[in-house]
Amino acid sequence: MRLLPEPAVARILRQLSPAQCHDLLDVLCEGLTTVSSESSTPSHERLVHQPLRSTIVTKDQNLSLFMPVSNTVHTGFKVVTASQANGIIGVINIFSPEGKLQGLLSAAEITAFRTALAVMSLFIRCTTIPKEHILIFGSGRQAEWHARLALLLVPEQIKKITFINRGRRRLEELERDAIADLRAAHPDKTLATLVKEDTPDYEEQLRAELGASDVIFSCTPATEPNFPYTYLQPSKRRFISLIGSYKPHMREIDTETLLSGGGKVYVDSKEACLEESGELILAEAKEDQLVEIGELYGKMGKDESIDVPEGCNVVFKCVGMGIMDLVVGNKLLEFGRARNIGMEVDGF
Repeated sequence: MRLLPEPAVARILRQLSPAQCHDLLDVLCEGLTTVSSESSTPSHERLVHQPLRSTIVTKDQNLSLFMPVSNTVHTGFKVVTASQANGIIGVINIFSPEGKLQGLLSAAEITAFRTALAVMSLFIRCTTIPKEHILIFGSGRQAEWHARLALLLVPEQIKKITFINRGRRRLEELERDAIADLRAAHPDKTLATLVKEDTPDYEEQLRAELGASDVIFSCTPATEPNFPYTYLQPSKRRFISLIGSYKPHMREIDTETLLSGGGKVYVDSKEACLEESGELILAEAKEDQLVEIGELYGKMGKDESIDVPEGCNVVFKCVGMGIMDLVVGNKLLEFGRARNIGMEVDGF
């Protein structure tokens, strides 16, 4: 059994080559495709099983989530705890079909990475949408990984990335911990920040950034939209992804922006998004308006592009699934063994 604690996971992910990243994209897309293809398959015949996640809230208000999943080849179980004292801490357990523990991986970095990777699976297929100017709403690991992966996968297309956040302190931490590193690695790119707090002309600057943007990655647990639809240029095609809101009272964009893809919204899971996404619930979106990316990928060639009609955005809502943790975590165990990163432990 291999142990990959947080430093080992971070080392593997930050040293990924484009080829390794595409390997991870392939296994992720295969997993999503299998899930979508089995939506009408009887439970006992399915390859992928993803029971609903369970939660526990202790008397001290520590929230723990338990997420089991199996793709028949492996079984995974992620436990994540969110506490006021320590933030989010978790672990992914990966077992053989017979129950032998094959790996333990720290979950926080992987969760941020695999969610951003799911976004990239659709992002790189939108070849008719320019990617010169990217806006990222948020200041956490999700925001960091959206930037890192975009720069790894399509570096030649990007000219500027702007990180936007409501609070100053978190954005300054991101600047110190990640943005400075990205600037050093990509000196030909402009990496800028915009903070709402204490910026008198914030709305004016925000409107200008949105008007010039090609891509919007939203990674915030917002309860009110980060911007109004009127700040966008309706005639311009954009890629817009939403991964931060995960409860019915949360929403990162307004209904007009959500439906700006000709009324079509791409999702990772129709069932989960209709239940958890505040944007979709408020818009009273129906299942026939949603396109599950796994189902889409099952009909497309690996390198086939998505057709984006003139004047329409591509809007993608992702709430995350256990299959993402399982297939990405298993691939990272392979990378760890191949490079002797982490620790091998006998006796399990």
